[in-house]
Amino acid sequence: MKNIFLMVILISLTGCLKTAEQLQKEKKFESISEQMKDSQGLVVNLVSQVKELQGQIDKLNGKIEELEHKQSQNHADPKAQSEVQTLSTQQAQLSEQLRLIQIEMKEQRSFLEKVTQSLGKLDSQPEPKTTSKKKSPKQELNEALELIKKNQYNDAKDILTNLIDHKELTPGEKNKVLFGLGKVEFYTQKFDESLVYFSKIYTRFPQASLAPGSLLFIGKSLKKLGKKDEAQQAFAKLLEDYPKAPEAKEAKKEL
Repeated sequence: MKNIFLMVILISLTGCLKTAEQLQKEKKFESISEQMKDSQGLVVNLVSQVKELQGQIDKLNGKIEELEHKQSQNHADPKAQSEVQTLSTQQAQLSEQLRLIQIEMKEQRSFLEKVTQSLGKLDSQPEPKTTSKKKSPKQELNEALELIKKNQYNDAKDILTNLIDHKELTPGEKNKVLFGLGKVEFYTQKFDESLVYFSKIYTRFPQASLAPGSLLFIGKSLKKLGKKDEAQQAFAKLLEDYPKAPEAKEAKKEL
């Protein structure tokens, strides 16, 4: 019963793993979405300015009409004529401001249309390959594993993330990629993430050479997360399924 419960926990964790391609698309989507948000905010601000300027222009028009009417009744009123000229100048300035804002608003709306189209096409656009052209995927994998030994986790993670779904790697090499990423997350104190990678190896490839090591790290990760009972189940499962594996000795010490 305990073993079944452990398997349910481990299998549920595997659904959290994201590929490098998905991560790249998410970053691009967030960037485009942010641009759209900024542009929408600017359009809202411009619309507010247009309304305010239009209201001011309407008021000036009313005053000008009123002064012109008074001036028509009193032909020799230089004061009224001067006021009309002043108000007309202000009206022309406001009208020019309104024209420029309307142009900018039109440009922003055009930009929004382009951004919207980019978001729609994002899923259909192939992502550029980021794997180095000078080295083979296997060479990059070996390089990343060496970086882990040197505690250079960030550099190792960058390489391994780009290798997750590489078509040229064998299933065994892909397991090494997942195992390497699991170790990177474990040694950088990201135990939830490490569980995802190790669980994917163990639940999908229980007969693989890295399965015992994965199960050992699953137990260690659960222990770090304070899930002592689940951790004990993982160590016990390792002893049960892989009693002759080198990792069994360490699992026995954990019990």
